[in-house]
Amino acid sequence: MQFVHRISKGSRFNQIYVPASMNEVFEVGDLVEVRLIEKKTKIYTSCNIQLSAFKKKLINQILSILQRITGIEQSFIVGSFLTSKTDYNDIDILLISNKDCEKEVYSRLMTKFDLKFHVLVIPEERFQRLIKICPLTRSMLYYFVSHKHFSLPATTEIDKQHLEFLLMMPEDLLEIKANSRAYYDSWRRLLAIERFLKGEAIDNIAIIKDIERSLGKLLHTYMRSNEPLEEIHLKKIRTHMDQKIHFIRKLLRAS
Repeated sequence: MQFVHRISKGSRFNQIYVPASMNEVFEVGDLVEVRLIEKKTKIYTSCNIQLSAFKKKLINQILSILQRITGIEQSFIVGSFLTSKTDYNDIDILLISNKDCEKEVYSRLMTKFDLKFHVLVIPEERFQRLIKICPLTRSMLYYFVSHKHFSLPATTEIDKQHLEFLLMMPEDLLEIKANSRAYYDSWRRLLAIERFLKGEAIDNIAIIKDIERSLGKLLHTYMRSNEPLEEIHLKKIRTHMDQKIHFIRKLLRAS
């Protein structure tokens, strides 16, 4: 981004300051070109997220880069990077854009940072629908940082077809064997759906505590770390998942 303008003298708002030491170089009436080097970014957060100075600086740098990419309506930093001090593998980024910008975003971020990123791009119209009907989208945005103001709509809609789709993975895991992280993600999914149907806030930190209460802290740690599960552990997880699925279906029938 750049513009061309003549230097003027005065105290109008939005004038650019020229240091006194440069008066012999830049004079009133000179035609100059102004080019954006780095975008000043104001960040908006949900809830009361406590961010370290390191995270704040990194988030500002990331959002500043994303703002310079045309076609992105809004950028969000989400996920465990915000809520965990050290227990995160990558930085999750949600972009609202009608443009296929994923490759450009990865390229710019990987050039600047030696970090892992997970980028999700959702078209504007689809996003506006998902924040009303999708427990996973609403849980993802319970904690966020963005360069624009955003708040989840207070009213939601029950889309039974969409919720049935979300239940497919947990139901499949009652029959097929997968890695322990898949069971962990399915547990989180089930608890998000349950909270959505009850009209409760879908707080991921609260959901993690619910998993610990249901399965115990040790088993929760195994699942989250993708450690191998013994058959006795797998049986316990599936039993609890089956009970939760039946309860969710009861809520669905009543909705």
